[in-house]
Amino acid sequence: MRLRADTFTALIALGISAFILLQGRELGLGRPNDPGSGFILFWTGIIMTGLSAVLLVQSLTAKAEDSSGLGDAFTGLRWGKVIYVVGLMVLHSAAMEYFGFVLSTAVLLLVLFKTVEPQTWRVAILGSALTTLGAWGVFVAWLGTQMPVGSLFLPD
Repeated sequence: MRLRADTFTALIALGISAFILLQGRELGLGRPNDPGSGFILFWTGIIMTGLSAVLLVQSLTAKAEDSSGLGDAFTGLRWGKVIYVVGLMVLHSAAMEYFGFVLSTAVLLLVLFKTVEPQTWRVAILGSALTTLGAWGVFVAWLGTQMPVGSLFLPD
């Protein structure tokens, strides 16, 4: 039997999701109205386990001509863009301390929208603004997480 890329990926994802699930449980789940440290990790692990199981079943039940080999998973991958995006993410994490979450993230997304798969200026600006505000809304307003304000905006 030839090892398929999807089967291999599903097995690795199942292992990672089981680890995440167990670590979340070990940190403590808390209660829905007072979540513990591991609450989000645990539910992320549950969702990942379910999705990985679906992928595993699909890969095992797929016809031989519909599936690709393990080496085919990287065919056509644009390594230049992968390295470019990873570099931008590193710059984003460094800039966040100085410029803060909102400005750094908005600029990162604008650059990504305009360079990786080029969009119009309208789509790029609107997409970066809505995504940044959505992320801020979820993490700061809804979950009460503190995000970096940036030393540029703090009084001396």
